[in-house]
Amino acid sequence: MSVYLQLMQERRILSANYITMIHPTPHPDRVMGEHDFLYMLDGAWEIGEELPAAASRPGEASVRDTFQLRSDDLLILPAGRHHFGLSPCSPHNRHMYIHAIPLEAERTANPLFSGSSWEAASFLSEILPALPAGAQDRPAVFSSLIHCQGAPRIRTLFEEIISESWGASPLKEQKLSLLFNLLLCALLEQQEKGKSPSGADTLTAEVCRLIQATPQTFFTAKELADRFYVCERTLTNHFKRVFGKTLYAYQMEVKLEMVRQFLLTQPGVKLHETALNFGFCDEFHLSRSFRRRYGVSPDRYRKDPGAGRMLPDGETGKIG
Repeated sequence: MSVYLQLMQERRILSANYITMIHPTPHPDRVMGEHDFLYMLDGAWEIGEELPAAASRPGEASVRDTFQLRSDDLLILPAGRHHFGLSPCSPHNRHMYIHAIPLEAERTANPLFSGSSWEAASFLSEILPALPAGAQDRPAVFSSLIHCQGAPRIRTLFEEIISESWGASPLKEQKLSLLFNLLLCALLEQQEKGKSPSGADTLTAEVCRLIQATPQTFFTAKELADRFYVCERTLTNHFKRVFGKTLYAYQMEVKLEMVRQFLLTQPGVKLHETALNFGFCDEFHLSRSFRRRYGVSPDRYRKDPGAGRMLPDGETGKIG
């Protein structure tokens, strides 16, 4: 099944905690008034879900689904649906949970909506126009079960929410709302990753972080391939597939955008120093590259930012 949730809205977390089941125990048989986010740390669990009979759409048979959870799986059990255990969890099962108060649109939609993502637009348009103004802002459709292996940020956000829920900060509610929205965004990105080669996504993401964190260095493909223990051809092919451009072209675009921002925020730094800070051989190398990208020299752009514009490859020369 799928779950309808809204992004970037004020959220209230009712409770969040760690649970260890020493002995095999089935999931509770219940219909909750809150969303239940369950993250499996260690072990396995089989959980079922069905739409309440009273809330089923006219003419539809009862809808059921089964979820097989393993370590680093996250299950979203929305408010208003019937959830139950199909088999006991594994011994010494460890998991985390978050219970979040649903928004009005979610409370209305989720007991009715069971389709896949491609069905969401037509179905939600049938019921959401009747909801209060603003209820349709930033909607998203999530898979009920999201595999989070290789996505440590999701686990970290879950742990931060639990930690904050036990805190005593005067800004506790605001921080929990922000963290929960970050979690939703991370989950949405994670499920989208499943539609493209995960290996390519993971590798290029790590390489991009390194490039962004070390602006003073221009890496060769061989240097990066050796650093991430892959062959040079694999790395270059992944970059082509994910970004549609070469590794060199990606680095040049990132560095020139960093330089553009730096010119405006650090007007007193000489161009020679700027070039060294961002991995260029000298100010002449930087000036040529900047002009090819933005159509004006760095000095001209610093004096008149409105004079620059990004030029397409081929108009004044490609960057890589």
